[in-house]
Amino acid sequence: MHEWSHEIKKAAEILTDANRVISFCGAGISAESGISTFRDPGGLWDQIDPWEAGTPEGLMSAIESKSDILMPILRDIIDSFLSADPNPGHLALAHLEQMGKMDVVITQNVDDLHTEAGSTKVIEVHGNLFRMKCLSCAAIQKLHRKSFLEGFKANFKSLKTLSLHNLITIGPKCERCGQVMRPDVVMFGEIVQGLSESFQLVRNCDAMLVLGTSGVVYPVADFPVQAKDNGARIIVVNPTENAFAQVSSVYIPLQTGIALPKILEQMQQPV
Repeated sequence: MHEWSHEIKKAAEILTDANRVISFCGAGISAESGISTFRDPGGLWDQIDPWEAGTPEGLMSAIESKSDILMPILRDIIDSFLSADPNPGHLALAHLEQMGKMDVVITQNVDDLHTEAGSTKVIEVHGNLFRMKCLSCAAIQKLHRKSFLEGFKANFKSLKTLSLHNLITIGPKCERCGQVMRPDVVMFGEIVQGLSESFQLVRNCDAMLVLGTSGVVYPVADFPVQAKDNGARIIVVNPTENAFAQVSSVYIPLQTGIALPKILEQMQQPV
């Protein structure tokens, strides 16, 4: 029998039998698309203190005081987000929704790849890097990821130095009032988005896919525990660790882009 085929089959059976399935996704699924995780070795928080640059005030200060460090980091971030595309894991989740087997995707990722893959029911608890919020009138404006990044990269490349003024100059402006906008993402000290709705869905689901998350960011890391406490079966897919061993019914140590298509294939086999 092929390695992990038993776990794949068991996961497929759980999802087939379930009526209310949700996915809880972490940085691992985005990493499969080439977007580096901030917490892993070599990631952003290895290069700069998250409590220094992870708050709005701290980031503004770091832009002015540590531009020589931040400029190449931002250049790399722009390139990785620009070159990324939805991977087979993202596409499989969208397919599960189309089959009527996925109620909602709850994601910690801010890259918009779930929506681009075709998932229509997505809760982005840490916001969306390509949804802008006006600092003046609070209007929300959604940007096309690649079109925006191509233009921003060209303007960023022309900067001689990194400064708050320069970033504001090349950044998007509000279509309603013309003022400065910021990405609608959750920074340190800010309120997680959609948390009450997410917990309600978590407590009412009967199966949960936990994909590519290390389980260290609270309160969302409590989702699988809450689901298990309310009777759901938990399927963890993560090639490096099972951070939810105490509550998982199935653990598949593969990338989501490998495991989820195999689960889908198993679900579509004749009975």
